[in-house]
Amino acid sequence: MSNSFSIIHPLVTLEIKLEIEKLYIHEETIAEIVERLSDEIERDAHVKHPVIVDKETLVVLDGMHRVAALQHLGYKLIPVCTVDYNNPNITVGSWFRVVGNDHEKGEDLREKVEELGYILQEIADSELERKICDGEIMLGIVTSRKCYGILGKTESVKETYEHIKRLEENLKNVGYKISYETESDSINKVKSGEALAAIIAPRITKRDVVTNALKGEVFVHKSTRHVIPARPLFVNVPLNWLEMNSEEANKLLFEYLSKKKLRRLPRGQTLDRRYEEELYVFSDT
Repeated sequence: MSNSFSIIHPLVTLEIKLEIEKLYIHEETIAEIVERLSDEIERDAHVKHPVIVDKETLVVLDGMHRVAALQHLGYKLIPVCTVDYNNPNITVGSWFRVVGNDHEKGEDLREKVEELGYILQEIADSELERKICDGEIMLGIVTSRKCYGILGKTESVKETYEHIKRLEENLKNVGYKISYETESDSINKVKSGEALAAIIAPRITKRDVVTNALKGEVFVHKSTRHVIPARPLFVNVPLNWLEMNSEEANKLLFEYLSKKKLRRLPRGQTLDRRYEEELYVFSDT
């Protein structure tokens, strides 16, 4: 009997199982979110979706708060979907901070950022990505009219994201609203006038993710955005299985999932949230 339920997608192999070994998160968790998820899991009496994990290193790619919630509740097994992180079809992008359009002028934002102690330099849009990659600027700020680079040097990309966190918190403290958007969505919102500005961050690599996670040095919340070609949803693993012997529990899981109907859905579905990837949805009918 297999100890995992496998789904073979043309671009990725997904293996669903209950993992007892130590998992390594790579982003910090937020206490309020962990508490809310813990309450939701207890209320549902099952875990809806598996956590996405690199099968070789056991680094969690997506689902940090679910891991923390289950550990908080005291369960020894965690539903996971393991993937090969070296697969080039699995990509890691960034979440950009988007400044809400609650203030009339972008120049007001520049003044606030400079008051916080940052040095801004106006640069051409076409130079932004290169200057960030080359380390000539630490971060970028894009408004509908201008593009700025925040000057400064950091020892690592992790340290740069610590600066992003502080800047985000400082802007919130002076009245700006911050949201998280994909790279393309953030720029589109700025261009359309829906947002005042986007804070552009350097790219985090897969090596950065694994190296920091295994050292226990987590990135700030909403640093990475992993895109998997496909992901499984609604496995709905009963909580009592998470207290069982690993071998016995995985046998039950395999039999349980084998009896369910598996629907493959295209990208862009909105279920409990919007998904960029293809989906494999388990159901009883």
